Amino acid sequence: MLKITPNPTFTTEAELHIPGEDLPGKIKVTFRYLNTEQFKSWKEGLGDKPVSEALHEIIVSWSGIEDESGKSVEYSADGLKQLLISYQTADSDITNAYLRELFGARRKN
Repeated sequence: MLKITPNPTFTTEAELHIPGEDLPGKIKVTFRYLNTEQFKSWKEGLGDKPVSEALHEIIVSWSGIEDESGKSVEYSADGLKQLLISYQTADSDITNAYLRELFGARRKN
């Protein structure tokens, strides 16, 4: 059964490139669902906005990220900024995961 209005959030896996590692780091990210008009407005509003701000507008939470001592890092705007500073491709890796799930891109088996 298809709901006329999708759930307000969805969770998907994002694979982040880790320099020097053979396999990507996998995290779960819960995003806000944006309908066609909201997505268009979000996209048009990107302009000179920092990537961390733009992503913070659509990210609700994450899991699978730890600090140096192995403790889970709860999602926050500051945590997102630190992740984006630490990993060069994290912004595009997270954005691609969002777009792939939002637009239903087929995944390889």
